[in-house]
Amino acid sequence: MQFALPPVTDLVAFGFLALVVLATIGFFAAVLYAEHRKTMALIETGQYADARDDPTWVLAAGLLLVAIGVGQAVEALAAGAPLEGLTVALVGVAALAYYGIQRRSRTDADRSRGQPER
Repeated sequence: MQFALPPVTDLVAFGFLALVVLATIGFFAAVLYAEHRKTMALIETGQYADARDDPTWVLAAGLLLVAIGVGQAVEALAAGAPLEGLTVALVGVAALAYYGIQRRSRTDADRSRGQPER
């Protein structure tokens, strides 16, 4: 029984795909390492408690999900297909509601401590 080697184009495509996957993993590893270094520096200087996470990414994600969901729903309506995209839109609305609740609770907590609003 003989095994035939795959064509060169298949090997090149596989090598390119492997390179892209490794580069992506390396990029995310570098981002995580940088975030770890930032956190360690904040802990060492005693500023970690002051650096609260900013929930603006939730606002951005919510707006993006609402836009995608509404776009999919409009596209499905125009094509005459069953309504699609409502789940994505509702997840976006939930993220926006979460952002609003977080912002309100932080504002209330800052007022009770006598700190200026952010």
